[in-house]
Amino acid sequence: HYKAIAVAVDLPIVLYNIPARTGNTLSPSTVAKLAQIDNIVGAKDSSGNFANILSYIEAGKAKKNGKFSTLSGNDQLIIWTLLAGGTGGIAGCANVYPYTMSSIYNLFMEGKIEEAKAANASIQSFRDCFKYGNPNTIVKTAVKLLGYEVGPCRAPFNHVPEAGIEAVKKVLAENEAKGMR
Repeated sequence: HYKAIAVAVDLPIVLYNIPARTGNTLSPSTVAKLAQIDNIVGAKDSSGNFANILSYIEAGKAKKNGKFSTLSGNDQLIIWTLLAGGTGGIAGCANVYPYTMSSIYNLFMEGKIEEAKAANASIQSFRDCFKYGNPNTIVKTAVKLLGYEVGPCRAPFNHVPEAGIEAVKKVLAENEAKGMR
């Protein structure tokens, strides 16, 4: 499928591994093969399996022009992906904390590794709210509470219990007091 799309368009393509949503896994060997197609420029891994990210980084090294990005789709793994030779992340929590999430990369690039690790760890209290529902629903709920009407997630992922809303409100206030934004 990815190959058919890649040959049909003249656009850069990032592969996306999110087996929890698709029921399919992009194996590292498949990523290595697809990476050889010129306009397939990277892979985002949202499996939460760091070994898989490491394998994608290795698979990307075989790309003929050497330009292949491996991105973490799991916000907790962004700093570790960077330290392992990956490119960064595509972060859902950036919808709530854009400055904090982008600072992980910026601090890493400045060589401030411990500060980058601390920035990455700082989102844990927000991620703990994911226990109240689908992570996308929690993120959209938080964004709405921040004053941005982004609409609900599709059913059945469009409900957060009152306890979850209260937990998100509490975490947003605590993190704002810490200067997170």
